Amino acid sequence: MSLRLFRRLVFVLGLVAPVLAAIPSDARSLTEDEASSLDSAATSYLRAVRRGDAERIVAALPPRVLTVFGAASGIEAKKLTKTLVEQTSALMDATTFTNVATSGEIPQAGDAVLEDGTAVVWAILKTSFVTETSGKSTQNWQPLLALNEGGEWYFLRVEGPQSKQLAAIAYPFLNDIDFPSAASAPIN
Repeated sequence: MSLRLFRRLVFVLGLVAPVLAAIPSDARSLTEDEASSLDSAATSYLRAVRRGDAERIVAALPPRVLTVFGAASGIEAKKLTKTLVEQTSALMDATTFTNVATSGEIPQAGDAVLEDGTAVVWAILKTSFVTETSGKSTQNWQPLLALNEGGEWYFLRVEGPQSKQLAAIAYPFLNDIDFPSAASAPIN
């Protein structure tokens, strides 16, 4: 085995272990309908990322998270959405996304009921993509939280303790989930 192949194997194993640790003991398989609707929604979302469609990317954020973020920042909902679209658009203009995909694995699901009685199904998707900014390419592996609320799938990147804490205000069950870390590597 070549040293390069061995290093990649060690890197991939380092990515898999945290994902397995993130699956709660009460996880279940998605139903056929849930898996189908999640696949369709995730495909649409990742297409929006690949195309740099800021409006669709922001539209895929969970409304509860937007409400919490708006309240925390003191910005009314329409202005917050407009600001997020503008910021996302600027990011997308500066960065090219290619090879945007999920792992193709059907993720394990979890169920939660919010304080207001709303049922939520959640899953963590493994995504990968290549970004190019200022002529430099990077391979990225990132977990993506999928939340089904009211029959609609929404997507949220939880990047560390601060964003998890903010998201958990809207979805308290997130406090009990260990999210796998994101990883990236420069492409030579």
